[in-house]
Amino acid sequence: MILNSDFVLKRPLCALLRMGIVLTILLSVGLTAASAQFRGSNFDDFSGAEFAEDSADLDVGYVPTPIVIVHKILKLGSVKPNDFLIDLGSGDGRIVITAAKKHGARALGIDLNVKLVELSKKYALEEGVARQTDFIVQDIFKTDLRKADVVTMYLLPEVNLKLRSKLIAELRPGSRIVSYNYHLGDWRPDRTFLIDKFSSEDDAIIYFWVVPAKVTGRWHWQLELRGEDQDFNLKLNQAFQDISGAVRNRGRKWTIFNPALVGNRISFSMVSEASGRIVRQDYKGIVRGNVIEGSVELSGAIVKEKLPWKALRE
Repeated sequence: MILNSDFVLKRPLCALLRMGIVLTILLSVGLTAASAQFRGSNFDDFSGAEFAEDSADLDVGYVPTPIVIVHKILKLGSVKPNDFLIDLGSGDGRIVITAAKKHGARALGIDLNVKLVELSKKYALEEGVARQTDFIVQDIFKTDLRKADVVTMYLLPEVNLKLRSKLIAELRPGSRIVSYNYHLGDWRPDRTFLIDKFSSEDDAIIYFWVVPAKVTGRWHWQLELRGEDQDFNLKLNQAFQDISGAVRNRGRKWTIFNPALVGNRISFSMVSEASGRIVRQDYKGIVRGNVIEGSVELSGAIVKEKLPWKALRE
């Protein structure tokens, strides 16, 4: 069962006890269904465990990701046939192979355990996805991530934090990151899911991020409002996908509101004055380097209309 992290259950104790019994039954059904999908497969929750000792001295030891969670990771990452997925710390290859076999993606696994990489290649061949997949013995910090559409990982908190700057620097805006159990510090996840496993003391958490475009700086555009040509100068501040800013227009400062940045898609709203009237402007655009192109919808003291919009970064 997946519960959004913002969701809180409030029930009387007896109702919760009854609910717990029902949820346990539902979870058992779900796990059975997940296992059925892999019947005849190489993978179970202990696959590759015989080689775990070879990872004991590495930055991250080998702990297999439960098969039911592998499916949730790939679903949350919206993995599609045209995607290229990189799994950092790929172990026995279960995420890479499942991404190829069940989602049609191309996928690459990175691990420092030579025996696990060899095992992954063997499994990929047996599962019929050897042409869609590859496995490399390599340091994850030396791996080129620039071509990835999705990055998955089950590492450790300190490794995640060291890796964060590399993820931001190399991944394209709009790329997705899915991490099992550990977050990326003060980079707020776009989505967080709690998986109540019931079979152990600890719950599992899956974190999801969309890599944002870099929009910090000063942006300029021109717009005709009520027959007046006006200049707008926006200073944008950015902390990962969270943005804020203010616009200078005709000697006045207008703070933007409802700002949003998802990948390379940006939107915000503002008001300014034209001919003694306040005009609302709702901007939406696509960030491509130092250019934003999209549209602005005008409303308020004028008839509502939509105009093309292009902003340039100074």
